[in-house]
Amino acid sequence: MWSNPEQFLSLYRAQLESLAAATRATLEIAERLRTRQLEATRQAATENAECCREITAAKTPEELFAAQARLVNHQLDVSLGYWARLAEAGRQAQVEAARQLDAQTTRLFDGLNSLLDAAPAGSEPVANAMRALLQAARAACGFGAQAAEQAARLTETQIETATAGIREAIANARRKTA
Repeated sequence: MWSNPEQFLSLYRAQLESLAAATRATLEIAERLRTRQLEATRQAATENAECCREITAAKTPEELFAAQARLVNHQLDVSLGYWARLAEAGRQAQVEAARQLDAQTTRLFDGLNSLLDAAPAGSEPVANAMRALLQAARAACGFGAQAAEQAARLTETQIETATAGIREAIANARRKTA
């Protein structure tokens, strides 16, 4: 079936290399996210311990309420920061996956076109039909990558808007109680 087995093996190797690159990229993104989460957890634990010391050291109800308010505000900030970092990591993962998919499909389609170029004489009608199919598939992959990138940007914008709204509501509540 294959006119040149070396072309097939080359294409197969390229796909394996693409898969390995995509796996490495995914692991790197996961590692960055876990590192950020660990850093945020350590910082939150340190700040929570400080707030707890302030609460236990309070001598008046006003000092107690002020210390508790700082603890609650800190916990809200940590929560909002966590979700913002998680959304950012998700967006980065989505963009990287789209980039990897585009690179992989480019190599695949280039390899398949090379195989079609080496098709035996008399198979031009089938090879041309296959080329048209490859072009349509490439266009579909491109549209999918664009849609994924737009969805990632939209999600990030929505999370930023929601976070800003929550922060504004908190600030308004603080002003009313002050």
